[in-house]
Amino acid sequence: MIIGSDSYIAIAMLMALLSLWKTYSGPALAGALSYSYPEMLLFNVIPALIAGFKGWYYGPLFFRILPQRSTPGFRPKLRRFLVIWKRYGQLAMAFLAPVQVGIPSYTLLSKRLNQSASKTFSLLFASILIWSSLSYFGFLYLDFEQYISIESLIPFYSEQNS
Repeated sequence: MIIGSDSYIAIAMLMALLSLWKTYSGPALAGALSYSYPEMLLFNVIPALIAGFKGWYYGPLFFRILPQRSTPGFRPKLRRFLVIWKRYGQLAMAFLAPVQVGIPSYTLLSKRLNQSASKTFSLLFASILIWSSLSYFGFLYLDFEQYISIESLIPFYSEQNS
């Protein structure tokens, strides 16, 4: 399929915007439109990681805006939560962040729980890469397009295929 330069830029921007919060929609679009794998990575993984960095650095500003409640220094439920979080939580939430939780929400919560940036972003990168690849190859080779109509989502796609 030949896509004009204006359409190419518009679709690339659409994929980048779709990947800021949930990662699966941009790669699905790239797979349905037969973009190459490096193009999909460029237009989806990089914007998703940028959204993660913004959540990491600018997210704590939201906590400063919210009114502070006085909390006791020690709570047994909080200790139990932190033990479970350190054992399972960060890995499970990193795996679900691109498709269910949201990338900025995951990085904000990791920052709030004092997790290391290197571990947070390495898990996030791996998760984004896995989910993006599954979505991309599902639409490219497994013909998921028979269940989701791309023509109805992108008006100029149907014009160029006619």
